[in-house]
Amino acid sequence: MRMRAVIVYKSLHHGNTKRVAGAMADACGADLVRLGERKTPDLRAYDLVGLGSGIYHSRHHPDLVAFTAKARFADDARAFLFSTAGVPSLAGLWHRPLRAALEGRRIPITGELCLPGYDTYAIFGLIGGINRGRPGDRELERAREFARSLVQGQGAGALS
Repeated sequence: MRMRAVIVYKSLHHGNTKRVAGAMADACGADLVRLGERKTPDLRAYDLVGLGSGIYHSRHHPDLVAFTAKARFADDARAFLFSTAGVPSLAGLWHRPLRAALEGRRIPITGELCLPGYDTYAIFGLIGGINRGRPGDRELERAREFARSLVQGQGAGALS
């Protein structure tokens, strides 16, 4: 039986997360849903659920965290987290609220990924931003490999 996967994402500003979500969906055959764009699918129909956004004020977008806290998942569903950030090395901190929302509901997290994204927030905007041109081809390929490993059941582990 084929695994059913969906990637739910929120992407604002520069479209960094949209590009990453699209690359992962293409690589693993997942349905792709932009949170707030259309009616959100019933997650109970999916075995694997990807949840991601850019990092806003040191966390995933609040709409994504709220969605995750109330969404209904299949009994045996697994989830993975992803994000884009100006400083991806801090993903362990950035992912905490979304991770906690899933862990509190006993949804196993099979992997996490944070990739560098063009960031013009606050002080970064004053200097023209950081990570210009990212995520680039290398990061998008990394996202594809991450997604393929999850669908193949290997689990991906790493944060950044």
